[in-house]
Amino acid sequence: MLTQRRVLLLLSAYDPQTHRAAVAAAQRYHWHLDANLLVAQRMIRNWSGEGILCSLGNEKALGDYVLSRGVPAVDLSTGRTDLKLPRVSADNRAIGRLAAEHLLHYQHTNFAWFSSTRTPYGDLRLAGYRSALSERGYQVQRMDGKGCQSSELMLQRLQQLERPCAILAMDDGDAGWLSNLCQNAGYHVPMDFAILGTDNNPLVCEVQSVPLSSIDKNANQIVAQGAKRLDSLMKNADDPSDAIEYVQPVGVVTRASTDGFAVADELVRKALSFLQMHLSEKVGTPEVAAMLGVSKTLLNQSFSKTMQTSLHQVLMRMRLREAATLLTATDWNLSRIAEATGFSHAAHLSNSFRKHYGCGTRAYRGRS
Repeated sequence: MLTQRRVLLLLSAYDPQTHRAAVAAAQRYHWHLDANLLVAQRMIRNWSGEGILCSLGNEKALGDYVLSRGVPAVDLSTGRTDLKLPRVSADNRAIGRLAAEHLLHYQHTNFAWFSSTRTPYGDLRLAGYRSALSERGYQVQRMDGKGCQSSELMLQRLQQLERPCAILAMDDGDAGWLSNLCQNAGYHVPMDFAILGTDNNPLVCEVQSVPLSSIDKNANQIVAQGAKRLDSLMKNADDPSDAIEYVQPVGVVTRASTDGFAVADELVRKALSFLQMHLSEKVGTPEVAAMLGVSKTLLNQSFSKTMQTSLHQVLMRMRLREAATLLTATDWNLSRIAEATGFSHAAHLSNSFRKHYGCGTRAYRGRS
């Protein structure tokens, strides 16, 4: 007879990262983990146990099932906020803002949003995306709503977009579908349409003909916090808390679908690509001009005309953006990050980071 607490992992859609993280949590808390994703749903009708770790979509049946069990449950999503359940969720507004920052880094000025279905978390991602771009004076063309699952209608909407255009998709599935549609129609990804997904599912992102860039929503941390909360609830079932805990995204995993600068000036585009590949090195205008075989004056004039700023300022922003990514995605100390991003020492990075982001490196890392 099993003496461990039985916990059901109930997912409305399979996600390998969530599955792996739930297995790790079960080992940590000594649970027996039952997983609906491996069996037909009718096989869990008679399930009995002490807790449910779930990620609910729009399906009424799954929500009804969770409530019918009468055991503590923690939802790892915001798809069914109408149900009174404790939740740990990705900060979907932050995901949208992060997407905007990533696409702005590649100098895009035309932006769109694509979603094949409307969801509460998709609405939040769109809201964060639009808000961040609006602050920079840009608008977002919407490619969702009626007809968004029709290839013919979507091709018409793509044709109406000014190119190059950066498109944020609600999730990786939508991003992959849209990328294939673009390529089948003869468009180039990312030079015509840069496409960014969300959730960083390697089973989707890494098997595309043009691998998809995607936002890592920090599934491991979401599950870890949700499991900790469920374990506490199973030990103290009278805890009435149904507050939502939000987890910040890790960052963007850049692949080929967005990895290209959207600037018309070929000289500037080549310079930006060179800088991106040599962030850790002591490079500046003289080294870039020599590599491209042009004068420093011409290079500076091209940046001033195309980017409305200097090469030095663009390079500083690129280095700070990479430093921000390393702060949240690694446990490296500041000296190692400074070395990896071309800063002379940790204090130089720290001072520059505070001026640019409005907070210190320690506070920024603490958000993740």
